Amino acid sequence: MTMGKYIKVAVILYLVYVLCTGVLPFMCCKSVSDTFAASVTTSGFFSDTPCTDKVALVEYPTDSFDARIHILDEAKERIDVSYYAMHMGKSTDLFLGALLDAADRGVNVRILLDGQFGGLTCSNRTYATAIGAHPNIELKLYNPPKVLKPWTWNGRLHDKYIIIDDRLLLMGGRNIGDKYFATEGYDKPLSYDRDVLIYNTVQAGANSVLFDVRNYMDSLWNSKDVCLPFSEDTKRSVEKRQELRTKYDQFRDDNPSLFDHMDDDYETWTYSANCITFFHNDTQIGPKEPKTGYVLGKLLLGADESVILQSPYIILDPTLKELLNDLGKKQIDAAILTNSIASSPNPVACTAYFGNRKTILNTGIHLWEYQGENSIHAKTYLIDDRMAIVGSFNMDPRSAYLDTEMMLAIDSVEFTRHLKQVQNQYLQQSLEIGSNGKYIEKELLSERPVSLFKWAIIYVLYLPVKLFKHLT
Repeated sequence: MTMGKYIKVAVILYLVYVLCTGVLPFMCCKSVSDTFAASVTTSGFFSDTPCTDKVALVEYPTDSFDARIHILDEAKERIDVSYYAMHMGKSTDLFLGALLDAADRGVNVRILLDGQFGGLTCSNRTYATAIGAHPNIELKLYNPPKVLKPWTWNGRLHDKYIIIDDRLLLMGGRNIGDKYFATEGYDKPLSYDRDVLIYNTVQAGANSVLFDVRNYMDSLWNSKDVCLPFSEDTKRSVEKRQELRTKYDQFRDDNPSLFDHMDDDYETWTYSANCITFFHNDTQIGPKEPKTGYVLGKLLLGADESVILQSPYIILDPTLKELLNDLGKKQIDAAILTNSIASSPNPVACTAYFGNRKTILNTGIHLWEYQGENSIHAKTYLIDDRMAIVGSFNMDPRSAYLDTEMMLAIDSVEFTRHLKQVQNQYLQQSLEIGSNGKYIEKELLSERPVSLFKWAIIYVLYLPVKLFKHLT
């Protein structure tokens, strides 16, 4: 054989190898074990007396960025940070500058990012080295790419949170990037998301959910699937580190109010909660038991009056389909809020959702689609007028079986009422789909048109996505 034929054979064999080890094993989804199922009691998510944690909503893009800078500037001893993605841009530079500033003043900083989509790899390696080489900063990656191990490719760290000392936890669905924060000068579509701020009123020794999240990070930090790749300085990383400091110092000079902590009073502007519970997927790479989805389903099915499910993507697998059918059969007001085909920025997820629309409508659940110029990325589940569940979990097979995912279940009437009011703002910009598959007309709101280009993408992707939707 010629060299060209050898190469073709090698490529074919490699693709077969990828198919057999990185695709087919994930087609059979696990169920939760009987032991785990028996351990889940929904009554444990509620209480009749206030807990030591209080909660606030961090909703709007600029507020969410300001909140991050403000709490990072407050840190005195330690900062724990974990994100799925950091998109390079102005806000990311300032966020990294804030972490450097904290480290410069003696704060111990741990940063854990997804190894495939975290952002501080490949062409951005200089950023990673500039941060990771600081003596008070450790930067680790979860599951970096392994070309010869296709079974690891679907292992993603999808968490998004910041822990400050023993005092504050900021957690939700936002990644780090200009499109999440409406950064000045950013002129592309925004991704609307949601965070919650947890304030531990007692701090050291308290029975706070903050420590549950920290223990979770510790388990990931010390796992075999995490590595420490960036620690040795270079001339370019030294220059980059100084550049980040300079940008941050200028930002501080231009925005002095963000760094004024004289009026900080978390006790006053946070809501009381009776119980805040942290639940999550397993952390190992590979097919997972759908633990987060199972707990979420049990809580939703326990509703007495109403549920509102908000997710940027809805991709049905048999378990999720069964859950929606069961919710539709309950004598309660059940609704889903998601992106319209036009507003969705994810072509693969959009295609999968397009194929699921009719099935969702057949459950009897009210289906609302957002018609705004931007997109919604928040993952929120409201139960009656009492519980709000916020975090990283999307309504799709990837969140159920593949990724690390984390959620906070917040038993608080006041907070849930506030979040419902905010969520109604998105519903006002959304149209409900009737049983005939067409939008129900609404005064002063028109259907956002779908471009021919997007329809073309959907039809091209339809069959592949249908075959491999367990990986989307």
